[in-house]
Amino acid sequence: MFGHEKGAFTGAIAQAIGKFEQANGGTLFLDEIGDMPAEAQTRLLRALQSGRIRRVGGRQEIAVNVRIIAATNRDLTPMIATGTFREDLFYRLNVVPIVLPPLRERREDIAALVQHFLVLAAEDGLPRRTLTPDAVERLEQRTWRGNVRELRNVVYRLALMAREERIDADSVNDIIGPENTPAILPQADGQGGFGAALAGWLTAENPPPGALYHRALAAFEKPLIEYALGRTGGNQLRAAQLLGINRNTLRKRIGELGLEPERFTTS
Repeated sequence: MFGHEKGAFTGAIAQAIGKFEQANGGTLFLDEIGDMPAEAQTRLLRALQSGRIRRVGGRQEIAVNVRIIAATNRDLTPMIATGTFREDLFYRLNVVPIVLPPLRERREDIAALVQHFLVLAAEDGLPRRTLTPDAVERLEQRTWRGNVRELRNVVYRLALMAREERIDADSVNDIIGPENTPAILPQADGQGGFGAALAGWLTAENPPPGALYHRALAAFEKPLIEYALGRTGGNQLRAAQLLGINRNTLRKRIGELGLEPERFTTS
């Protein structure tokens, strides 16, 4: 991100201009910000606060004017709680949050995305294809745990392997096969209990490597706190005691999760 000077380390045979300098006066997109190591988080925060960066091995600070767009597939809130993501960096980045729902929650986008990827596939040298309405409907019924990336790969596979120019629902089934994974979290029952429900949710959600722990915490923390508030009539002190956590911690999490304790107050 910050570049380096010649001779700054072994193998630095020439000066290298970092991404911040390259994007000066423009926009820098940081993908998967949740995977950033702690040291890099510190340097990024310093650059955002001061508007200045220093190349590795350099002595001179360089002023930069860069708009930052950051993306992540993780819920950063539990990472802040565990100390793996800096809270001050989160609030520095979280100016205009845009939450993109998973593809299974916006199935109305699938038809347009399929058409877009068919065009891209043809531009990449694959045969030109079209999908029948029932084929598109079949794609809309899938859970798309890999979201748009998975849909793109499937469309490319269809374009490559289909025998006819016009792909129908039967061809979709033949090429990509049926989907057997449940799309929603199963309810816990008397036999399987909470562990079975969690296992079912993890199978359906299929979090990416490195996100399993935090994604599971994020999925179950909100209903857990809601349960405690419901049991205690919205009394945060008693709810914290029920949960076995500090009251200030509970109050903070209530605010971050957007919960309204008064909704649980009994008259």
